[in-house]
Amino acid sequence: MEKIRPKYYITTAIAYTSGKPHIGNTYEIVLADSIARFKRQQGYDVFFQTGTDEHGQKIELKAEDARITPKEFVDNAASEIKRIWDLMDTSYDKFIRTTDEDHEKQVQKIFKYMYDKGDIYKGSYEGMYCTPCESFWTPSQLVDGKCPDCGAMCHDCMGSEQPPMSVSELRAQMMLRMRAGAEENGTGGVDPLEAMRPDPDTD
Repeated sequence: MEKIRPKYYITTAIAYTSGKPHIGNTYEIVLADSIARFKRQQGYDVFFQTGTDEHGQKIELKAEDARITPKEFVDNAASEIKRIWDLMDTSYDKFIRTTDEDHEKQVQKIFKYMYDKGDIYKGSYEGMYCTPCESFWTPSQLVDGKCPDCGAMCHDCMGSEQPPMSVSELRAQMMLRMRAGAEENGTGGVDPLEAMRPDPDTD
C-alpha cells in the first residue's frame, strides 16, 4: 500500500506586469524553489505556485504609452517573467496569471461570497491618489502636493464612486469564518480557505 505523503503548499508573491522583473522578484522565486525542492526531498507532496498580477491603472497607462492593448502588454510581460523563471530552472507546478479564465472565475466566486455577506459595499473615497503607489492620501499627508512615499504628483479623486471594503470588519469576520469553515461546509457554506486553495489537477 502506497504511503500517503503529507501535503505542502508554497507560493511566491505574483510579479506585477508593469515592467520587467527585477532582482528582488528573481531572488524570491529562487528562494521559494529551494524550499520546494527541500520539502520534496523530505517526502512531502509539494504544490509550488507562482505567477503574475495583471491588473491596475499603471498597466493601462503603460499600454497606452506603448500603443497596444492592456492584454497585449501583460501578455508580453508575463511571457518575459515566465521565460526568466524557466531560465532559472525553477520547479513551479503552476504559473498562474490573474487574467486566466479559471482565476477570474474563482475571484468572482469569492467576491460574490463576500458581497452576499455584506463585506463589500458601494461608497465613495475622498482623497488624493498616487497612481504609482496605488495609494490614497489626505491633503495634509502630501509633501508639496506630492506622494510622501514616491514623490509623484497626486491627483484629486474626491467624489469618485468605488466599491470599498470594510477592512477591519472583514479581517475579523474572515478569521471567524475560516475557523468555522468545516462547519459551514457541512451546511452548504463556503470555506474561504478552500475557496482560495488552488486545484493541483487543473492546468
